[in-house]
Amino acid sequence: MTAAPPRGGELAPLVAGFTAELEGLLPPGPPAAAVRAARERLAGRTLRIAVGGRMNAGKSTLVNALLGRRLAASAATECTTVVAWFRPGPLNRIQVRHRDGTAHWRPGGLPRDPRDLGLPAEQIAEVVVEAAGLRPVGDCELVDTPGLDSLSGLDAPALDALARADAMIYVMPHPGAGDAEALGALRAQADGRMTALNAVGVLSRIDLLGEGHGDPWPRARQVAATNAERLAGLVDEVLPVVGLLAQTALGDDFTEPDAALVRRLADAPAGELRRALYSGRRFLDWDTGPLTRTERGRLFGLLGVYGIDTALAAARRYRAEGRPIGAAALLAEFRAASGIAAVVEQLTRRFVDTADVLRSAAALGAVEAALATGEDLPADLLRQARARIGELRRHPELRRHELARALAAVAARRIELDQDAVESLLALATGRTPAARLRLPEDTTPAALRRAAAHAARDWRRLEDGPLRDVGRYARIARELCEAIYFATPPEGTP
Repeated sequence: MTAAPPRGGELAPLVAGFTAELEGLLPPGPPAAAVRAARERLAGRTLRIAVGGRMNAGKSTLVNALLGRRLAASAATECTTVVAWFRPGPLNRIQVRHRDGTAHWRPGGLPRDPRDLGLPAEQIAEVVVEAAGLRPVGDCELVDTPGLDSLSGLDAPALDALARADAMIYVMPHPGAGDAEALGALRAQADGRMTALNAVGVLSRIDLLGEGHGDPWPRARQVAATNAERLAGLVDEVLPVVGLLAQTALGDDFTEPDAALVRRLADAPAGELRRALYSGRRFLDWDTGPLTRTERGRLFGLLGVYGIDTALAAARRYRAEGRPIGAAALLAEFRAASGIAAVVEQLTRRFVDTADVLRSAAALGAVEAALATGEDLPADLLRQARARIGELRRHPELRRHELARALAAVAARRIELDQDAVESLLALATGRTPAARLRLPEDTTPAALRRAAAHAARDWRRLEDGPLRDVGRYARIARELCEAIYFATPPEGTP
């Protein structure tokens, strides 16, 4: 299950041309280096997606699922202690980037203990993990960040990695101690880094909701909806996932010998199985069953209790039809039961299909930040560069990106809008079609679309003319986008 690679578009070439021209005008120094890095990023055509969240939220497990390999260290305790970038490469190797700006390469995969990287952890800024033949979802570059109980406590390398990403997945475990504080810190960090346009939420480990028994999906959908409401304006959606099962479903660890273990397990008496699968500990201690402790440990490590239940239900269905179930069929069951398909679809629709806009917006943000540090640059050069950035930001797609910032401001209570206005902003910022941006069905007629666009433009004009400057600025953008839809929609009867 692999999403298509990022698609090209019209914005990135325009921004790349601007960065190339600006780089030629800047004197050597940090601003020129930052502009060059932005230009090189656009030339690479690779979308960068950061995975962030609380400690032990299941970030690395989700990274492994999206990579299709277990490259990120994951366990019951927090394993990610340094920022780790994952990308395809010519061979399996790691680049260790030091905080003093130097770097060195070493062969092999990412060790669990950062001390095995050859430097004290406090001297490591980040690592880049390359793997031969790697095909991550959307051919994207993924970054796994250390998790803390408060995102405001992230150190400089982690915040820098988040700032350099084009989009973010925010991973939430099942509700527990510290979750409210982490969500509050997320809101504090949202401005400029995470908005509804470039962020999605993932509710991980839904199989552990409640007591961890029975079908977790009804409860998971309810919890996901609650978290989506709490994060309104910061993430487009919150998607439930069984992280461990997703990692196995999209990886290459589960093989035919493992399917054979499932078939043997399915032959055990139903009552014994039910008692053994009451908890992971009971299953691992079930010495009277058909599998050895090592075999039980392997299945549990790959699937967890929920995954084993899913596998056994599928094995029984196949046995009733007179055929044994194999690894391919079980992997399909795992993909369906884990919820990972919805995550891949969302990443494709929200990130990969809009890569041109996300990468262009990130590049312009990096250039603006670089110019802000260039106090000694000629005033005329700064004025011209900022004017050109302003022209590029008037592109309709980048204007929608600014609306997502308005939603982040609403979530942080920096501006106040009624619920209908918030929902209208969200639709304008995230809708994929003109009808969706106006909260209309896709089969809306052109005449109805024009009427709705004109009506919405009038509503935003009233807010634009109001006394609140920040609200008026975003209302003006919304009004202009509605007018653009109006004029781009042919009147009824136009040939």
